[in-house]
Amino acid sequence: MLLSFVIPTYNRSEKIVRAVESILRQPNWSDYAEIVVVDDGSTDNTASVLEDYVNKKQIRLIRHDSNKGVAQAKNTGILHANYQYVVLLDSDDLLRENGVEYLVTQLKAIDTDLFFVGTERIRNGELMYNPNFYGYKSYLEMITAPIGEYLPIGRTEVLQSNLLENLRGFEGITWLKIARKGYKVFYDQESLVRCDDVGEDRLSNRFSGFKNAKKMNAGYKRYLNEFRSDLKRLNYRNYLKMRFKSFCYSIFSIL
Repeated sequence: MLLSFVIPTYNRSEKIVRAVESILRQPNWSDYAEIVVVDDGSTDNTASVLEDYVNKKQIRLIRHDSNKGVAQAKNTGILHANYQYVVLLDSDDLLRENGVEYLVTQLKAIDTDLFFVGTERIRNGELMYNPNFYGYKSYLEMITAPIGEYLPIGRTEVLQSNLLENLRGFEGITWLKIARKGYKVFYDQESLVRCDDVGEDRLSNRFSGFKNAKKMNAGYKRYLNEFRSDLKRLNYRNYLKMRFKSFCYSIFSIL
């Protein structure tokens, strides 16, 4: 077995079913993959709509007693993954046709610890597709160039020893830290996931406006504290941009 699909969910019973079904429709998916759904303390009917999948042993369902946040939910799934690579899906992600087959082929052919594939998003009714990286990339390349949005896939033992920080919307910090340690990172421009990215409906979307200013400020501060010296040396313009965003959110957080 090669792939562990980890899908966190919270009060999104309709969408988690669609995400799971997008994997179950893949030809011979069970020959290569497992599906781990982490219910992050849902209070809706998530457990009941997933019961049939659990009974048929099509998914493993892990439940948090309370809502701990998307990063912790993903970490729970990572720690329970049994196979070689973890695929981190959101509950509104839909895996494209033959996605499992493509991942299996690529991961068998490419020696990498982190593997990123393209995503398509429907934002305000418009299809967005913007991956602009391809091939093996170093930490220095990742920190100095705009990357775009990708679906993250990681070698299980690497992710289990480098769990996501509890900063919603800032998973990139973890990927950069892994790359900085010298692990191999490969970007693939093939689009395998489509999702409807609408407002706060998306689990991994960045918080917006005054409401979540403290959390956004915390994320930018953490990013700057971790990568400040390299940003100043290699991408000073982006360093200033990050500082400005952090400053703005710090102001919003006290209004």
